[in-house]
This record gives sequence, structure tokens and C-alpha cells, in this order.
Amino acid sequence: MRISTAQIFNRSADNLTSTSNRLYELQEQLSTGKRILQPSDDPLASAQILKLTKEVEKTEQYQDNIDISRRRLSLEETTLDAVNDATLRVKELAIQANSGAVTDTDRSLIASELGELEKQLFGLMNTKDVQGEYLFSGYKGFDAAYSYDGATDKYIFNGDEGRRSIQIGPDTKMASTDSGFDVFENVNSVLTLAPTVGAEFSERIITDFETFQSFTDNRGPATITFDTGAGTYTVTDAVGDPVFSGNPAVELTNISYQQGDSVEFEGVKLVIDNPANGAVVLDTETQRTNVLNMVHELTAALKGIDTEDDLQGNDKLNQAVSFALLQMESIQEKNIETRGSLGGRVNTLDAQQDVNVELLLHTKDARSSFQDLDYNEAISQFTLQETALNAAYGSFAKIQNLSLFNYLN
Repeated sequence: MRISTAQIFNRSADNLTSTSNRLYELQEQLSTGKRILQPSDDPLASAQILKLTKEVEKTEQYQDNIDISRRRLSLEETTLDAVNDATLRVKELAIQANSGAVTDTDRSLIASELGELEKQLFGLMNTKDVQGEYLFSGYKGFDAAYSYDGATDKYIFNGDEGRRSIQIGPDTKMASTDSGFDVFENVNSVLTLAPTVGAEFSERIITDFETFQSFTDNRGPATITFDTGAGTYTVTDAVGDPVFSGNPAVELTNISYQQGDSVEFEGVKLVIDNPANGAVVLDTETQRTNVLNMVHELTAALKGIDTEDDLQGNDKLNQAVSFALLQMESIQEKNIETRGSLGGRVNTLDAQQDVNVELLLHTKDARSSFQDLDYNEAISQFTLQETALNAAYGSFAKIQNLSLFNYLN
């Protein structure tokens, strides 16, 4: 077989190119720290690297979600703490206002402070998060949670019952917000007298909510039957048994009355006005309200009740304060319940974060086994290829001078 000069040159050039390329590849690996520079280097390992990288990215997103949830829950807890502090102050003022030593003028001053607390609560319940969404509006994050309706003289909840959840692990979601409906609206109700359009009574006042609740649960509703011809009334329970009042107890059967007299029994006081002949059922209803309406109604009551000239003024004041205190008890219980839930969720976030950290560590280790370079081996290979390239350059320099014409003069 004959080997031509062109073949020698081409073969030598190919060897030099191949060795240079391998040396360049090793240099790239050393500079990047990566064993695989492109998928064709190792298709199977490249597929594993891609899969593990996606797992790392997902887990890092879970960690970001945990940070977001923790910020939201922390903001909600701070807000609910402030709401609770304001409610406690309302409770103190309500008890103070119901004192016999406080005049109507003093109560007007107390009502002014309650008005400021009402404004503070309105702002707290319309708190926004760092993204500009209302914290307690549920899924309707860009609608204010509460607004005042002048037509009904009530504060209205504008959100929905949604709780925005966020993924914090492969199989774990966490509610990062609470709806104002659950926190402020869905509180325990208070039993009250239902509105009436009749002229039987000029005043219908609950003097003891606990006694009235117990009677209604066990024997109510009560019926007051008027005999206008005889000028008497009789009070019976739901099954027609007589109702007693006073201490010692007196059976309220065929009791004589005049306009302006009071019928008092089982935590209720009714001031007789102009009754028609026959029976009047004392219907009841349950009422629940948010803290804004509770403070608003108490403020109006303290401003409007006259305990000096109105014979029923003290009873009206006692009813307004007692009703507010009962509502506040339910509101505070819901506040404590929600803050307890927040604490539990923060603990879950901490636990899931630890799990995610461990998962990230193991996943990155697994990816490193496919992707990262063994520097000791790579440096040895680089030195070997460098030596081979230098030898190839040296031999090529001698080969290219092999020609018969070099020896002819």
C-alpha cells in the first residue's frame, strides 16, 4: 500500500484537530465545572439532569410560596391582634358607660371615643397585603372587604367566603388568607325580640339576655293575652302554662293594667301602650353582627339614650350594653379561634420548609452525581491531551519536512 504525501498531511491535520477539540472540551468542562456540556455528550444523564432540575425548581418555588404565606399570615395575625385590642377597649368603655355614676354627658364623650375606635376597626378590616389585595375579601381581593351603607346605616361585607390557598409542597396546600366572612361575620348569634308593628307595647326591652335565652329555649315563646274589657292581662308559655314573675314569684294571670304599666318576666320588660283584645305572641329572632356594626350601634345608643328624662332610659342603656357585651364575647372567641388557626398554619409552614430543604439537598446531590465534573480526573485528562497535542505538533513539524527535494542540490 502506498501512502502519499497528501495522505500524511491530511491524517496529521485530522489528528491535530481531534486532539485540539478534546483539549478544548476538557477546558470548557474545567471552566464550567460541568461534565456534560450538551445533551449529545450523554443523552441518558442529560434526561436525568433535566428531570432533577425541574424538581429543584418546583421545590424552590414551594419555598418561595412558604415565604409568601408566612408574610400574609404574619400580617393577618398582627391585624387580628390590633382588632382584639380595639375590641377590648370597646368592652371597657361599654362597661364604664353602664355605670350609675356616669352622666349622659359623660356617655357622649365615651361615644366619641367609640366612634374613633370604629374608624380604626374599619381600617384594620380593610387591610391590604404587600400585593395591594384586601386581606379579608376572600377571592375578591381587589374589592374592599367592608363598606358603609348609608341607606341601611350598616357596614356591609363585600367579599366572599373564599380562602386563597397556595402550594407549599408536592401534596400540600395551605390557606394563606382568611375570609372576613369567617373571621368577622360567622360569629355566634344572640337571641333578641323580633321586630313588631303592633301598638301593644311602647317599649320592648330585654333586661337579662341569659334569663331570656333560657326561658325561650325551655318554655318559649311567651304569649300575653289582653282582656281589654276587664282591663287585665295573662302571660303563658308555649304550652299554655302560667308564667311567674318577681320575688316572691307571682303568677301573671288576670293582672290589672293601665297604659304605661310594665309587664316584667323572665328577663323581659314590656311597657303597655294601647293593646287590642286578644293574644300577642312574643316572637324572637337570633342576630349576629360584625364588630363594626356592634360598635356603630353601641355608639348610637350611648348618644341617643336619655337616662334622666326617659323612665325606661336605664333599662334601654342596660339592654344596649348587655347586647354589645354578648356580641363582643362571640367576636373575641372567633378572633382567638382564628389566631390559633394562624399559629397552627405557621407551624405547618415551618415543618414543610424543613422537608423542602431536605428534599432540595438530596435532589441537588443526585443531580450533581450526573452533572458535576470530577476535577481530579478532568485535570489528568487535560494534562494527557496537552502532552499528546504537543507531541503531535512536534511530529507533524518533522513529517512535513520529509521530501526528496530537501536532499537534492
